[in-house]
Amino acid sequence: MTPDQYLQSQLMPMLQPGEQVLHTAYMRRQPGLLVQMLFIGGLLLFLITSAYFVVLTNRRLILIRTKMSFWSGGPKLMNLGVEQWDVRNLRGCTTSGFANNRSMTFQMHDGRKDTLRISPWNRKVYGTPEFLAQVPGLINSGQLQQLAMAAGPAPMPPAPPQLAAGPFAPGTRVTITAPDGSRYPATVVTFAQGQYQCTLGDGATHWFPAPSVGVA
Repeated sequence: MTPDQYLQSQLMPMLQPGEQVLHTAYMRRQPGLLVQMLFIGGLLLFLITSAYFVVLTNRRLILIRTKMSFWSGGPKLMNLGVEQWDVRNLRGCTTSGFANNRSMTFQMHDGRKDTLRISPWNRKVYGTPEFLAQVPGLINSGQLQQLAMAAGPAPMPPAPPQLAAGPFAPGTRVTITAPDGSRYPATVVTFAQGQYQCTLGDGATHWFPAPSVGVA
């Protein structure tokens, strides 16, 4: 499975009715470029890097945390948790850096800022160069916020399924509940760090956060 195929497998159950994907990218949380050059060696930088599949929709900026491959620098096929921001809360986006070490700083209406680094020459995830080139203009022009308003309010998320006491044992038949309320049968493979690895009906195996895994 390629990184793009894995991203699609994780993203599709998360999309809400009427939500459309606009851009995808591979990004990282790392120290600034000057700090990297002066104080941090390659191994230390690898150890303190947080890597993400990043998806911009007409409603949300979604960050799916993964791990960075030491050899290729690309994303591993892992889902270690999800962050998401309502795009209507984005006030602006600035860019800095040069060549293949760039950064994007997302500014919120409440004053918060978050900086993610991006390598536009890296095509481990389709659309990464276009993300850097086009997303700041979408945000700064207000066009992204207009798209969110046109999409209407996001539906209320369904209540999480009730979990049995303690983690499900390997081999247990369970039900995966997607954010849109859709449910999928699966079988537990293992449990680690608050997530279940489950095999779906089509034979594909993925990681799912514990609140989305319930009794079959």
